[in-house]
Amino acid sequence: GVISTEMVLRRIHRVFRTWACIVCLMGLSPEALPQACCSGGTPLLSSIELPATSVGTLQFALTYEYNALEDVLAGSTQLADDSRIRTTHAILLETNYGLTSFLSISLLLSAVRQERFVQSPVSGAGSTLQLSGPGDAVLLLKHNLLDADILSQRQLSIGVGTKIPLGSSTRTHNGILVPADMQPGTGAWDAVFWLYASQGFVPDLPLTVFATATYRLTGTNHRYGPQQEGYEFGNELVGSLGAGYRTDTPFDLSLSVRIRNVTPDKFGGFQISNTGGTWITVLPGINVKLTETLTVRASGQFPLYRNLEGTQLTTSYTAGLTAFYTLHGI
Repeated sequence: GVISTEMVLRRIHRVFRTWACIVCLMGLSPEALPQACCSGGTPLLSSIELPATSVGTLQFALTYEYNALEDVLAGSTQLADDSRIRTTHAILLETNYGLTSFLSISLLLSAVRQERFVQSPVSGAGSTLQLSGPGDAVLLLKHNLLDADILSQRQLSIGVGTKIPLGSSTRTHNGILVPADMQPGTGAWDAVFWLYASQGFVPDLPLTVFATATYRLTGTNHRYGPQQEGYEFGNELVGSLGAGYRTDTPFDLSLSVRIRNVTPDKFGGFQISNTGGTWITVLPGINVKLTETLTVRASGQFPLYRNLEGTQLTTSYTAGLTAFYTLHGI
């Protein structure tokens, strides 16, 4: 058949866009800063699980999360593009200890392995990049404004702290600095603000409703050298609303909806294209109470709505497994 001028232009545009993103992923020098066209990394904010706890109580939450990034979106429109695939394997350990009846301290440590595959639209050949190592950490002080008891079953907690740049942000591949979003760490100190609220209805109804909100105010990473322009990830807000349902068996159910908003990344004070956006996801989960102190949860995360800045490779789904362990009177 006859190929129209419009079809030719669309194909040229597709090839140009694909190659532009491949160049972006290779990580160029700061004089030719790439556009960060992917979202990934360690899910620190969304992994702060534990509320403020009572004095002398020590809690652990050990999580493995698998993040599959296979969808390419331009704004809110999903494109038929399978030339790029990324997976993230994250291990997170959150420790929470009650210092007093109103104050507790929480530390979240992480490790991450990222794998990226990019296929050439011309030759069909593919290239793979794998990076792994310790990620960043989050340290929080949490204060109970309302402490749950048998009568009210209501808890309200706030927290403030920092993200500590423990992970490397200067890894190279074939002598080229790897893009910031593929690095195990961000290389910057961030301020973190946290809020948790819950309301139980036992014994009238075996249900607990909860809400969380976490905000990260990002700092700057001079990963190209102290005298050169700095890279700054976008500020991030993560909020969730959900409910947990208790049964008469060891199995409990949970369901929540999460919204995540990230402003565009910056380099030298200027916004970087193809970064930032809004994600709304649903998170079903099932808890299994193995003992009085040990509970295991299996959960997933699936997109409901996504509206991204420019064109980005983004999460198709996540799957996670968490073990919760509690010790009292420490």
